[in-house]
Amino acid sequence: MNSVPVTPQEVARTFVTALLLTGSTQRAEAAVLETIEATRLKEMSAGTLLEGTVSASLAGQIAGHHIDLGDPAISSLPVELRNVLNLPAECRRCFVLRVLLGLPHEVTARMLQTGTSQIDELLSIAARTLALRPDGTTRYECPTAKSQTARACAKP
Repeated sequence: MNSVPVTPQEVARTFVTALLLTGSTQRAEAAVLETIEATRLKEMSAGTLLEGTVSASLAGQIAGHHIDLGDPAISSLPVELRNVLNLPAECRRCFVLRVLLGLPHEVTARMLQTGTSQIDELLSIAARTLALRPDGTTRYECPTAKSQTARACAKP
């Protein structure tokens, strides 16, 4: 089997996925590197890189709880993805796998080692949390607060 070159965009997507799952640049880099080191060059593809990195990101030795929102890699994410990092860890991981990556319900449950009914509950919590402002009111803000329109949208 011949390897298909992995594009820089696919590597970036994989890194951002790991960053959202782990909440840490160092742990995301470790997950990507672990996958690269464990995969034979002839078997490397965007799919194997992403799959291996997701598995490594969810592994106990790389998973973490503290998220440094001042981290340059995190602060450079779009506001919508930074908001995902504010979710509780289990909700965040479920949201990334199920919504952002579009993995099937059963695959998400297996990867998170939980029941399928728990996946629905975690997604519901994530959706409600992402729809709320920090003060508990409904979020109607625009993606970036830099524009005049965004400032107008963010006003209650």
